[in-house]
Amino acid sequence: MKENINILKNLSNEEKKIFNSLQNEGPITKSEISRLTEIKLTTLNNTMEILEKKRIIVREAIGQSTGGRRPVLYDVNLLEFYIIGIDISRVYTQVIIANLKMEILYKEMFNMDIFCSPQETVRRIYEIINKANQNLRLDSRNLVGVGLGTVGPLDIKNGIMISPVNFSALGWSNVPIKEMLEKKLNCPIIIENGVNAAVIGEYFYGIGKGVENIAYLNCGIGIRTGTVLSSKLMRTISDDEDALGHMIVDVHGEKCKCGNFGCIESYSSINAIIKKFSLEVKKGRKTIINKQLKNIGYKDICIAAERNDNLSKEILIGAALILGTGLVNYINLLNPGLVILSGPLIINSKLFYNECIKTVFKKLHPDRMKKIIFSRGGFFKENAISIGAVALVIKDIYN
Repeated sequence: MKENINILKNLSNEEKKIFNSLQNEGPITKSEISRLTEIKLTTLNNTMEILEKKRIIVREAIGQSTGGRRPVLYDVNLLEFYIIGIDISRVYTQVIIANLKMEILYKEMFNMDIFCSPQETVRRIYEIINKANQNLRLDSRNLVGVGLGTVGPLDIKNGIMISPVNFSALGWSNVPIKEMLEKKLNCPIIIENGVNAAVIGEYFYGIGKGVENIAYLNCGIGIRTGTVLSSKLMRTISDDEDALGHMIVDVHGEKCKCGNFGCIESYSSINAIIKKFSLEVKKGRKTIINKQLKNIGYKDICIAAERNDNLSKEILIGAALILGTGLVNYINLLNPGLVILSGPLIINSKLFYNECIKTVFKKLHPDRMKKIIFSRGGFFKENAISIGAVALVIKDIYN
């Protein structure tokens, strides 16, 4: 597969410009391509002929006439080329197959249980991709690339998951995940922090188009944050993604796994919510959830809250209050024009999202509120990280 993986990366500068214009704006006419790329017509005709022969671009349709011959509309080839996007989190792993315009052709996920060691996770990813290849009858020669968005902290240069915590399975320390996947899939992998991948996807192809400053929060077992400032991805020194999660909101508060006290993650993460719920039940509080305490998960609490279970509502509202307070601090520091909240807690609890935003409205200066758009899930919702991983591959073509 490796010899075919550079089919789009090896394009000339003119070919990349044409591909870029069609990937973002197509189907469009040749005159529109010329305007967007600023390539002279003779060069454009020759270059487009080469791209058509390679089947990278196709004649999509006939446009509306403006008085003369009806123009031909061109687009990237959405039927043959495909990209694989992988999202590895502590809660689940998801694999998607997408075309050149981020449209999902196939999607499958599995929960990250106690059996999902790094080796088992890679094996399951490989199985899903094989199944997708069979179901979609994909030609491996048309695979553009594979992107991976995963939990940090990461050594991105060497593709190593350094010391992520709170996986259910053992073995998730100093994992050469990039190398493991490359050996199994026999092709190069582009790796990035999951939330960075998500915010990149939203910035280029989703709700963040045209917004220079974006804050993206993934609320799950950790509070993970990806940020675009002045149209550039902001990185921490060690490429951590949990800076907001370890913002201290109570110096005398709960002890956090990081060693400090009163971090947001100690109150507003999945594990913190389950822990608080369990403590309250042990104190004698009542709930409509009819399960053994050890088997109650965050989804049970989210569902119960929607059914007006007082304890579940109280726990989620309290957690949202803390996250919302931290988010106000984050907004004051970075001044984003768009704030996207996503992740398992947001997707599964409208109450949690609404209460978080309500807190922001109460605590943030009204003048600043007028300049911010809030989104629950963004454009790509629960697929944001895996779609973002696909976007990494597309952006790598241009770079």
